[in-house]
Amino acid sequence: MFAIPFPVWLIMLAQALGMLTAPLVIFVGGFLGVLFAPSSDLATLPVAALVVGSALASMPAALIMKRIGRRSGFIYATLVAILGSILAFYSVRTENFFGLCFSIFLLGGHMAFVQQFRFAAIEWVSSDKIAIAASVVMLGGLFAAWFGPEIAMMGKDLMAQQFSGSFVLLALCHVALLILLSVMPFASIQAVDESEPAGRSWSQLLQLPGISAAIACSAVGFGVMSLIMTATPVSMSEIQSFPLDETKTVIQSHIMAMFIPSLFAPFLFRTFNLLTMLLFGLVMMVMAITFALLDQSYWGYWSALVCLGVGWNFLFIGGTTLLAQQYDKQESFTAQALNDVSVFSTQAIMSLCAGWMVFNYGWFALNMLAIPLLLIALLLVVRWYWGGMNRPKAA
Repeated sequence: MFAIPFPVWLIMLAQALGMLTAPLVIFVGGFLGVLFAPSSDLATLPVAALVVGSALASMPAALIMKRIGRRSGFIYATLVAILGSILAFYSVRTENFFGLCFSIFLLGGHMAFVQQFRFAAIEWVSSDKIAIAASVVMLGGLFAAWFGPEIAMMGKDLMAQQFSGSFVLLALCHVALLILLSVMPFASIQAVDESEPAGRSWSQLLQLPGISAAIACSAVGFGVMSLIMTATPVSMSEIQSFPLDETKTVIQSHIMAMFIPSLFAPFLFRTFNLLTMLLFGLVMMVMAITFALLDQSYWGYWSALVCLGVGWNFLFIGGTTLLAQQYDKQESFTAQALNDVSVFSTQAIMSLCAGWMVFNYGWFALNMLAIPLLLIALLLVVRWYWGGMNRPKAA
């Protein structure tokens, strides 16, 4: 892992600062929603606004960077995040619920750009180190997962209105990210010669077995993870009446399981091939669903969520690695945009329907919904494998 170029480690730090938004908003969004929402049905709207903003901005994020470059794209997005944080601060101060939702929507748009850090990292390394570079960047999420809630708590009573200070501290973190982005190096990407073929279209890329398998693994990994993770606090605390401390521990363990495997990426990707890693991710997802269906004790939930986190890690990093091996250089931003809009649209849909599913149809039905998604990913991986795992070259 120490053979990774130094700029990749800087990108990991940038990822950590950029990712602080998600755990902070998830931690305080529900509380503020209950406090300010005009109806209890809208209490989860602030958190949903983060996911929807990320999904809607995912394709523009890649296309904007194609037009103006990585550095400028990240900097302008971070300026939007600073604006979103400030608007959130004023919205909380004035108890403006829909203003809060709009400001978090802006923060969600920034999250779509943050997800591009992994692609910026792999541009520094050779093809045999893509998985390791992606894993290094993912370690930034481990930092954010723990410090995001800590920043929220530090700002909770900083000012008269609870949690308004949390968004001030978040804005300061975005300022630190802005400074880092202004000085850190980015890999130079050769400009596309307009006289050369532009590469394959979105529909042509989707027809490639490797591209479709990569997108399916990342999208299904994110979708199933979001579906079950979002519903777990509701199922445990509201339906099964587990203490909040136990629910918190299960979610924290899940977050740790999402990112800790990245510490072992160099060993894992030297020992196992990409197909094995993807299949292992799918198996871990199946184990998560099995634990969830068979055991609704504390340890059943804990085991399900830990397996879910590990499965997500392998599918997301494996999918990112596979995607990067499938396209030509002039197709990079198009393929990345196609991938991210699929991934984060799936996440948004699953996150939005999780609460409705668990309340109206129950924990069993919610977990059963994940099975067809996993089957689709498995079939596309098998299709890629039977196709010889070779990538057709652009004409």
